[in-house]
Amino acid sequence: MMGDSSINMDSKLLYRLKEGDRDAFNTVYWRYSPKVYNTVLYLLNDSDAAEDIVQELFLTIWERRGQIQPELNFEAYIATIARNLAYNYVRKAFHNNQSVEDINDSNLITNSDEGTIEAESLREYIFNVISSFPEMRRKVFIMSRFESLSHAEIAEKLTISERTVAVHIYHALKELRKVLGDKAVAFLFIYLSM
Repeated sequence: MMGDSSINMDSKLLYRLKEGDRDAFNTVYWRYSPKVYNTVLYLLNDSDAAEDIVQELFLTIWERRGQIQPELNFEAYIATIARNLAYNYVRKAFHNNQSVEDINDSNLITNSDEGTIEAESLREYIFNVISSFPEMRRKVFIMSRFESLSHAEIAEKLTISERTVAVHIYHALKELRKVLGDKAVAFLFIYLSM
């Protein structure tokens, strides 16, 4: 956990960024961009997309620097922006019926009502697929992906083995991939957890 002096230093840095200090922006960029890149790379498994999203994220931070609230959790703020950008990337792949790796458009932020409606309908469809799983598979999958429980915690709560938990999750992901394609897993991690 960060000490008070570290939090105070970050707060001062963020106030400087909010005021348009380019050195503060550079410090923030070099401090947080590797973590953002690794997170997005993990979600999308596409290094070019991860690089694009990192650039878009920090461009967004610079453009919206006046909205930064230094007293709040900045890591959560950038994690939310990264998740939204990655989600938009995956949504665009779904919309264009392309693999995530095939999209090379750097204009990743969309705020249209149409995009929101499309995203909600896709989310609802995925929830319907999950609802169609056998009861135990559905319970295990929800506990794992939406409640963030470990395999051991799920096994204990449901009085089943950890191996059985792993098998249920494997079959749930396999079914989602069959129905939605490989992009489903990335979409689930990015959007359904929002």
